[in-house]
Amino acid sequence: MGSAWGVQATISSFFSQSTAGPSTPKGNSLKHKRGNTPIDLTLDSDDDGLSSAPPPKRQRTTTSNFFSPKASSKASPKPATTSSGGQAEQWRFDPGSPGLSRPHKGDGELSEGHVRAKRILLGGANVFSRQRRSTHSTPSSDLEEDAERSATPADGDEEDSEKKFSELMEMFSVSKTKKGKSAARKTGPPAAGPSRSRSNKVVEIGPSGKAYTPFELQVRELKAKYPGTVLMIQSGYKMLFFEEDAKASTNYIAAKELGVVCFPKRNLFTAMIPLLRRDVHLKKLLSQGYKVGIVEQTETAALKKAGDTRYELFEREVTHMFTAATFVDDLNSVDELDPNSAPPLMCLLEEPKGGLGTDEHVRMALIVISPSTGDVVWDEFDETRMVHTKPYELLLPSKAISPPTEKMIKHFAEHSHTEHRMRTERFSKQMSYTDAFALLTKFYTDKAQHTNASATFNKGDLMAAVTEFSKLVVIALAHSVKYLTSFNVADALRETQFFARFTERTHMLLNANTLTNLEIYRNETDYATKGSLMWILDRTSTKFGARLLRSWVGKPLIDPHALRERADAVEEILANRSPKLMQLRELLRRLPDLARGLCRIQYGKCTPQELVVLLKSFRRVAGTFSAPHPAQSQASQASQGPALKTQLLVDVLEALPRLKEPVREICEAVDLSAAEQGREDAMWAEEARSEALDSLTMAIQVAESELVDELKAIRKLIKKPALHYTTWNGEEYVVEIRKDEHREIPANWTLLSSTKYTRRYHTPQVRAKMQERAQYKEALAAEAHKTFLSFLAEITDKHYATLRDAVNKLAVTDCLFSLAQVAAQEGYCRPEFVQHAGGEGASGACDILEIVEGRHPMIEALRTDPFVPNSLKMGGDETRHKIITGMCEVGHGLAKGMPSPIMAQVGSYVPAKSMKLSLLDGVLTRMGASDELARGRSTFMVEMQETSDILQMATSKTLVVLDELGRGTSTFDGMAIAGAVLHHLVQVVKCKTLFITHYPQVATDLERAFPSDVGNMHMGFTEETRIDGTREVTFLYRLESGLVAESFGVECARLAGLPETVLHVASVRGASMRQVIETRIRRTK
Repeated sequence: MGSAWGVQATISSFFSQSTAGPSTPKGNSLKHKRGNTPIDLTLDSDDDGLSSAPPPKRQRTTTSNFFSPKASSKASPKPATTSSGGQAEQWRFDPGSPGLSRPHKGDGELSEGHVRAKRILLGGANVFSRQRRSTHSTPSSDLEEDAERSATPADGDEEDSEKKFSELMEMFSVSKTKKGKSAARKTGPPAAGPSRSRSNKVVEIGPSGKAYTPFELQVRELKAKYPGTVLMIQSGYKMLFFEEDAKASTNYIAAKELGVVCFPKRNLFTAMIPLLRRDVHLKKLLSQGYKVGIVEQTETAALKKAGDTRYELFEREVTHMFTAATFVDDLNSVDELDPNSAPPLMCLLEEPKGGLGTDEHVRMALIVISPSTGDVVWDEFDETRMVHTKPYELLLPSKAISPPTEKMIKHFAEHSHTEHRMRTERFSKQMSYTDAFALLTKFYTDKAQHTNASATFNKGDLMAAVTEFSKLVVIALAHSVKYLTSFNVADALRETQFFARFTERTHMLLNANTLTNLEIYRNETDYATKGSLMWILDRTSTKFGARLLRSWVGKPLIDPHALRERADAVEEILANRSPKLMQLRELLRRLPDLARGLCRIQYGKCTPQELVVLLKSFRRVAGTFSAPHPAQSQASQASQGPALKTQLLVDVLEALPRLKEPVREICEAVDLSAAEQGREDAMWAEEARSEALDSLTMAIQVAESELVDELKAIRKLIKKPALHYTTWNGEEYVVEIRKDEHREIPANWTLLSSTKYTRRYHTPQVRAKMQERAQYKEALAAEAHKTFLSFLAEITDKHYATLRDAVNKLAVTDCLFSLAQVAAQEGYCRPEFVQHAGGEGASGACDILEIVEGRHPMIEALRTDPFVPNSLKMGGDETRHKIITGMCEVGHGLAKGMPSPIMAQVGSYVPAKSMKLSLLDGVLTRMGASDELARGRSTFMVEMQETSDILQMATSKTLVVLDELGRGTSTFDGMAIAGAVLHHLVQVVKCKTLFITHYPQVATDLERAFPSDVGNMHMGFTEETRIDGTREVTFLYRLESGLVAESFGVECARLAGLPETVLHVASVRGASMRQVIETRIRRTK
């Protein structure tokens, strides 16, 4: 029991400051000092030994009259006091109060206040930590009964006292730990979970055992608001990643993709990069298919300091949202993944057309948008166009896609041999046609957002163009508008006059296999551009010209008029020595990416410096040629050089002068020298745009003049007439005083730094004026940026169509110059086009494809040794179907040399002595061997599926190339399938066919069955027999007429380095099997 009461005595000493007894004069209670009489909680104890305990040491705490009985307090008037003690005032101890007579040891009853205090201090009030009591420290039953009895009638008072006592103890804890304006409580880490702060707010404890800071709570709120988005949060000069955006595991990003160290910081995992490297790491994340949000402060320091939230955390919000397709790069970026194409976004929808399982048929609609260039392509079809568009991002419905299409999309995304990773965005519900049309109507007719709209907008031509689309295309367009609006790049869809349909009557269709097998865009070795047809043809000078040329190569012309115009323009560039062509070529060499610059203006992302670059470029373009004056004589026009005849080139010369007036109007509104320095507040030449800016500029000048006046007052105050302001460590208007001058410095000056010889100060007046000036500067910057964005929107609404048309014309010119450079090479000729059989005035003999001494353009460019040319004629007086047997590895090279017809219909010259052809509507190929095990398709199944597609798509105007059809199964099945397919192409489709096979029996049977349509050919060779009996075969790489029964597989194996012993066994067995087969054939005959 003694130990328990010892604890009570120790707790009691917490409230005592001296050993003064109750005999303290009453007058002392009227003073402003607190009472200091100790309180003994052991007076009711039966243990006499405790009464002789030494007096406790004086504590720096206060005593309280909390223990005075309430009845006595009412009977005795409370002495008046002039001090305001706050929460502690009601607990102040008054030693002179007659009702506070100290109870003597041996009294049988406890006062109510005494029992209440003991219950609070030692009971369940939880103010102090409970001590574990031994069996000897249990209080007597009399005390428990007295406590229960005294507590029964005063439950409400007890609860009120407990509440007030808790508030008092909280006040004590704050006063002990407070230092200056704020203090940190130095305690051990609390347990995780919610706790209550002084304002009764729940404070959440993080994994580290510490409470979440306001910044961490802000980060968590942003992460919850933008799920599935990588947030790059700016804090000072760093960009921070948190939690799953930072951790280095399979599902976390910054450490895995960027190689940035991730570490725990308080309650969140953190990774950081320098602010200057933001765009570099941003492009890395976008190339890997991530959606990235840039989080920045939405409040400025000076304006926040003047507001009501100056002591709170800066507000942060996502200011930019990017994906690979919606990121519009800087005008002169040098680290683009593919400079020849703009990252496109594809919205793909489909509707069922009947069938189930593998026989299910669907109709697809697509919208392909390149926000960085403004190109928009749409189409509706029954097969995919993904290989042509090579999308960086797909916009798909979550449920309305058929399983075969889902498999196709997944396969294409996983087998994309590019440096970027395709991203897929899904929307939950597909719009109805009514909702989609309503959304587009608002988008294309809302004049509130386009006060200076273009003529097509005001006339309603945009909406008229939309009404011509099919229902499925309208729905896809509406979803694209809705999605791009969240990235602020939906204006790419504003001008429908620049929409283009993917497949039109003027374009040839190249399927995915043709693009891959003929290496149109990239080679099949390392999937790079070098070694492809695009690498051969691309000699463009501008980025927007390279993108257009890529579109030309993927969609060759089938319209004879358009094709003749293009070929004539290339020929005129080669032959005409007009100075105008030289001026055009020089103009193109120095142009930036004007198409991307226009899009940056359209989206409001253009900077003043970029605007200056664009305006200077457009001004140079507009001033290159002048429109011919009506009164100008023909003689004066002829003095400028020979006139251009081709309409494509004439259109360019007529379009460029139309830029003069719009460019002059824009340039007159801007001070280019100020804009080049990035000064949005001083770049306006028109007073109407700078009225609001002028008032803020004047306010800044007034503040600066007042600072100059303040300098005069400072000189008088410290008696230093030669004093001048200095700048130190970025701080302006600093007063610098040398210590050896021993001047009297006012106490209210703020010391910035002190060195051995000098001290630097800010006066209160200077700090106030600097704060005022900073507020004006931030307001000026905000107003100037608002004015600049308004100016960009005005350019878009009034002049975008004119500027874009001129850029398109320049891109066409750049492509023509590129094709002309290709045509200027040695050994290239202009192909001759003849009317197809069935055309007006055409004879049946005009359906022809004739190449004389043709060469493979890519192989010839890659290799230094001479290329063996070959001639081929199909149609006319020759057979339309050619079967190549023998050494088929040589035949593969001939098959891959089929880019020549594609080059011809692009408008290019071809590597041949001469070439004559009727227009083809497609080139379909089936070459090589590959499987799609992820889709459950074997090599032979893929081969048969590709063959099926060819049989369905081929027409009489199609060129079909089949390489070793039927090799994926047994010999007899393969021969049967190969013969049946070729029989169908000859008798039903009647197209031109190049058929390469190892089955000489198939070739013999078909030539015998269709002698006027099928002809056999082989690659020439010479054969010699060595002394040891082995054959030496030399391949001549020349295409010759006739059938070869052998494939020379053993000789090919010898070239590959197989051992002679193996080759000898193979030769013997091959001869034996050949003899058996020939014997069976003779018997059948």
